[in-house]
Amino acid sequence: MKDLETYLRIIATITFIIALSVFSWDMHMRTDLMNDSDASVNKVATNGYTFNSNEESKTMLTRSGAKCLTFNETFDDLVASSNNVFITMPAKAAGSTMKDFARECAGSFGLDNVLNKPETFEDVFMNKGAKPTPSIIASHIYHDTAFINLVKNIPHQSLVLYIFRDETDRLISAIKHVVVTWGCLRHAQFFTDAQIDGSRCVVNEGEVIGVMKKKMIEIGIGTNEIMTCGFYDAIKKNFPQMVFVRYKQADRIQKVLAKYHCPDLLDNPIHDNVDGKKGMEAFLKLDKTGEEMPLNDWLEVNRDMLEFMFQLDATQTCKAKTLSMEDDLLGCEDEMLQMTRDTSF
Repeated sequence: MKDLETYLRIIATITFIIALSVFSWDMHMRTDLMNDSDASVNKVATNGYTFNSNEESKTMLTRSGAKCLTFNETFDDLVASSNNVFITMPAKAAGSTMKDFARECAGSFGLDNVLNKPETFEDVFMNKGAKPTPSIIASHIYHDTAFINLVKNIPHQSLVLYIFRDETDRLISAIKHVVVTWGCLRHAQFFTDAQIDGSRCVVNEGEVIGVMKKKMIEIGIGTNEIMTCGFYDAIKKNFPQMVFVRYKQADRIQKVLAKYHCPDLLDNPIHDNVDGKKGMEAFLKLDKTGEEMPLNDWLEVNRDMLEFMFQLDATQTCKAKTLSMEDDLLGCEDEMLQMTRDTSF
């Protein structure tokens, strides 16, 4: 009889333990499912982006691990905590505007696009005398070497801005600029037969194509030359405070920088619309037919094939990283993206 009671107690104990384990497992699974559900809803709501748990921070991490910034909060905080600001860009990406702003706001070394001329740095520094160095330096970047040299040699309290423009759009703008400025207004040697009548300028189609293939002047200062594998490797290895921002946000960049570096310019953004000042309309004389066609129309008709037909991107490296960065950048509400240690384009 005692053996039976002992047996029943053992069975009851085992049954209780099993029931308790099943209950604990069920509660754990319910919690996981709720968390997964919340994460799923979050991803659907943000198109693959995730928000920081502190909603007030409005920090959004992109698919690559980079961080979207906002002009009113996170970018403002970053500028406030940075000792110096370096503004870099390719040709035709609000560069003239930002360089003029930097000069008005913080002064200048007296040398245009200084970041491309490291051999002059010592003389430039000595020539400034007792004056402090400018707290904002803006410069076009001609190639990846200038950018790599920059991020290797600045303290971490410095902020690097790279003003980005889609390469096809940038290329079209650069071609217009080179044809009108160097072919019509300055009569450069590589446009040997430009015909100018008042504000009307006609250049040969073949010469324009030749200049484009050789990537003359601003045409060759773009993504292919700057945003190389070496460019991304330098960011990864040196981890500067690095922010990409779309060129159309130039006014908003100025406003935040002015707040901390030159309050007198806070409500007076600088615009240097070079194209609007030229007063010249360019036409191409087509090689096959001899007819004249507005340059703007010729570029618009051919814009999606120029890079392919003339192999203008043949030397580009790490294009996938640039496209990934661009996707993330345009997905940010304020079109501004900060690199983090976890960023992997």
